[in-house]
Amino acid sequence: MSNDNKKNITESKKSKKLRITLAVLYFIEVVLTTFPFVWGPDSNGKLIELTAFELAVQPDGYNTTQEVKLAVLFAVFILFPLVCFFFCCLDKSLKKNFVSAACCVVCVCMITFGVGASIAFGAVVSLLLYILILFLTTYSILSQLADRNN
Repeated sequence: MSNDNKKNITESKKSKKLRITLAVLYFIEVVLTTFPFVWGPDSNGKLIELTAFELAVQPDGYNTTQEVKLAVLFAVFILFPLVCFFFCCLDKSLKKNFVSAACCVVCVCMITFGVGASIAFGAVVSLLLYILILFLTTYSILSQLADRNN
């Protein structure tokens, strides 16, 4: 696509509403990383609710490789919604939808299989929102393809 075509990308009203809706939902996903995400043991062995942000950023450092793996896992839950938020805000092309769909699938799989039985309120709401975002992204892809053909 030439530079002239990139500057002249027109967006239908439906696509614009979907793009803004997706951006708002991804912003909510970013906020949900500060909600209780998983149940984990504290230093006394008592179960407490931990946020994704607390698990990704540990000011005292990482003592074991398991803590590093958890930090990487939960950093994904913070970074993917941020990346998708900026894609939805700034990109009017079809590329944002494919990035959004890929991020949704990865995050849903990571919540389902990575967090598993220790899932807390924030992860449950996040999982439901990712499923909704995936449906809206699919709808956005199909509507943009239909607009291109007309």
